[in-house]
Amino acid sequence: MSLLSSRFAPLAAFAVVSVLFSCREKDSAPAASSSPVQPEASIEIRDEEALRAAAVSRYIESFSDEERVSQLFLVNIEGNSSFAPVENLPGGNALVPGGCLLFSFNIADSAEKVASFTSSIRSFYESNGSIPPYIAIDQEGGDVNRLRGLTSVLWSQMKVSQRFTVENARKLYAEQAKQMKMLGIDMNLAPVVEVDDGTNTEFLGTRTFGTLGSTLSYGRAEIGGYEDNGVATVLKHFPGNSGVDPHSGLPFIAVPRDSLGSFVRPFSELLPLSSAVLMSHAVVSAGDEGGMEKPACLSPFWCGYIRKELGFGGLILSDDIFMGALADNGFPPEVAAVEAVKAGVDVIMLSEKKFGSVALMLLGKMKDDGELSARISESVRRVVEFKIKIGALSFSENGGEFSVVPSPARAFDGDAFGAAKTAGMHLYD
Repeated sequence: MSLLSSRFAPLAAFAVVSVLFSCREKDSAPAASSSPVQPEASIEIRDEEALRAAAVSRYIESFSDEERVSQLFLVNIEGNSSFAPVENLPGGNALVPGGCLLFSFNIADSAEKVASFTSSIRSFYESNGSIPPYIAIDQEGGDVNRLRGLTSVLWSQMKVSQRFTVENARKLYAEQAKQMKMLGIDMNLAPVVEVDDGTNTEFLGTRTFGTLGSTLSYGRAEIGGYEDNGVATVLKHFPGNSGVDPHSGLPFIAVPRDSLGSFVRPFSELLPLSSAVLMSHAVVSAGDEGGMEKPACLSPFWCGYIRKELGFGGLILSDDIFMGALADNGFPPEVAAVEAVKAGVDVIMLSEKKFGSVALMLLGKMKDDGELSARISESVRRVVEFKIKIGALSFSENGGEFSVVPSPARAFDGDAFGAAKTAGMHLYD
């Protein structure tokens, strides 16, 4: 059984009602009676669902406004040995984000040191009474490989689709997930599920699985390998990109409205398997009614499309709002953050280590805008439910009442890590 499933087997009932998990309860066919009787076990499950949902609501109600807003940020952090915040709130308390994003410079030269660093992040949050974080990394494979040399070799998606069977690809990603989870990493900003259609080749390079068929089959393998072993996946970049690198320019894509279904097909088929989706900075002409107006991550049309048309209830992440595609085109970070949340984004990603000015902008507007405040509350709940899913938070029961509490720390197991690394390497034999 996977780390995720073993930890949350007792919480299966809660997952049914969780917006994040997007699960739909399958009603059994009613008996041929005018008033079918529900099984006692079913009633008990529904009662427990309600109790757990109420516990989540109480937990969120205990947050200060600053804590609520902070949950919406996934931010890069300092160091690679011992965590320390880089900003404080006006009262002196540490300002820490809901999620911590690791880059290569955050990765020490041994698995033990990396695990110690991620443990120090959680320990700091706990000792300061902060809401436990989730820890994310961009580990696509190939050129985008933050854990190079620490975990088993991870080829680019293109190379995996060319050299591995689908079955072995799933095993490869499963072993990678086991290693990542033991390092203290909860979320992987992967896979890229955009199809190489020739117009985006320059940007995607080897980061794609290639054709639609390969993207669907190998995408399922990668998502399953990670999700089944406790690491959440983030599909990217919805709804797509052109050949322009959004780090430096604004991508434009023209898609006829009657072709939207086929254009986003990889996402519509794979999103139900994943925990999250990352929005691109591309401006897609078929999206906003006025034409080429807003980048997808700031577009109510595209965020609404994910929720309503694709029926996805997981996290919606922005791409890095410090990228040139936004900052150089009229959307500095403070503006982009507000626009993204209003559009329907749950998590704002920043490559910068300081997010205080952006958070304060959101906080100020939230207090004067009831609609924005309600929108933030939706996202906070999804983030908390996600943290329950990946094990940062868990339920405690006392006399039939549930409460949400930080989960116990995970100890690093060097032997288990080595075994998973060896298993991953053997797949290349």
